[in-house]
Amino acid sequence: MQIVKTDKGQVSGITLGEPGREVSVFRGIPFAAPPLGDLRWRPPQPAEAWEGVRKCDQFSAISPQIEMPGMISGFPMSEDCLYLNVLTPARQPDEKLPVMVWMHGGAYNAGCGNDKIWNNTRLPQRGVVVVTLNHRLGPMGLFAHPALSKESPEHASSNYLFLDIIASLEWIQRNIAAFGGDPDNVTIFGESGGGAKASVMMTSPLAKGLFHRVICESGVAAGFFPGIPLAEMENRGEALFKKLGISTRGDVLEQARSISPEKILQVSQSMETPRKPGTDLKPLWDAAVDGWVLPQSPTDSFNSDSCNAVSLIAVANLGELLGPGPLVVPWLVPAYVGMLEAVTRQGHKGYACIFDKVPAGWRKESCGSFHSIELPYVFGDWDNSTGWWKNMHALIEQSGIKREDPGLDATDKTVSEAIMGLWTAFAKTGNPQAPGVPDWLPYASTGDSYLYISETAEVKQGYSKVVG
Repeated sequence: MQIVKTDKGQVSGITLGEPGREVSVFRGIPFAAPPLGDLRWRPPQPAEAWEGVRKCDQFSAISPQIEMPGMISGFPMSEDCLYLNVLTPARQPDEKLPVMVWMHGGAYNAGCGNDKIWNNTRLPQRGVVVVTLNHRLGPMGLFAHPALSKESPEHASSNYLFLDIIASLEWIQRNIAAFGGDPDNVTIFGESGGGAKASVMMTSPLAKGLFHRVICESGVAAGFFPGIPLAEMENRGEALFKKLGISTRGDVLEQARSISPEKILQVSQSMETPRKPGTDLKPLWDAAVDGWVLPQSPTDSFNSDSCNAVSLIAVANLGELLGPGPLVVPWLVPAYVGMLEAVTRQGHKGYACIFDKVPAGWRKESCGSFHSIELPYVFGDWDNSTGWWKNMHALIEQSGIKREDPGLDATDKTVSEAIMGLWTAFAKTGNPQAPGVPDWLPYASTGDSYLYISETAEVKQGYSKVVG
């Protein structure tokens, strides 16, 4: 699949993967117009069409952001960041393969869709089309201000990050069939802040019908990012403008839109509440409960059964629940239980999971299954082909893990194959099954069962009591 016709023009990509298992890769496809100048802090607008064939063999710039431990940097930053990447094993556009849309972590403030690990070919080689996203972050994606709400037809500001994601899902509905994907079978999945983003999609009426299954890994908005009333987010925006020295005598938005994103990020970071290592997040910029993108908080949406209920896999790593580690989130499982019960009440299946696999070398140093350790298993990096293991070591050095080499062996490949099998089976049919894995029963509060994945997989009881 060398050239594909999208609704804005033709794109060409590159081919990766082993002979007989090739994957067509298209990088940096625009799904919306660059949010520059007067489009800063506005909902995403349609991308412009182009003539001829657009060469899509290079990653785009990523959203301006702060440095975060464990996040791979090195990509250029620009507000011109609304691009996505498509990896497809399809040979013809009529194959109707399931689509898996990855939402990166980084606590709404950092990260990107360009990292090598989730652009690895091993997951799409299992018969799915993988899409990775870039979108606005931090104060560029979640900023609110009374002047912005006043100029908005919906009388709302903030939530540009989520409007970007919704625009990308709409692009997928219009275009993914040309890449061999099935727009009627879309699974959104993400880790940490990416899991929170996926859960927000489950609570926004604007995203209804744009996806059909969800996998949340170590993240959910009901815990990480509870949602903030619009008025409070506007107050934070006014405080930022004051720190930026914006005069109230002139057009405040014209002034603000002329300030560099680097300065906005710098001043925004000075307003953040310091966080002790291993403690919960206290975000300055969160989703705004604005009556439009979010009519109510994510927790209230699940509790009232007003969410976009679909089948759900909810995964937590045991080490991040019990510690020690770079992030301890004991509230994660209770938040997941609320989501699982909500989708079950509405006639869908939910699946609970605890991940507890640690490579042999790190296990010898008493390393637990810390936040994000499941990622190389999900994307098939059992041999450190992407370099992500070294990146994760930066996360756990503070916990006293001196050995940089995790000590990968045959069990890591076995576990990775099992997880990729479960995830892609869920994306294909809604039923997560894989060779060597016992039958994974849907979650019910009466049974409280879950799949425990370590060196092997087994079904256990007492999911809601893992922490307590």
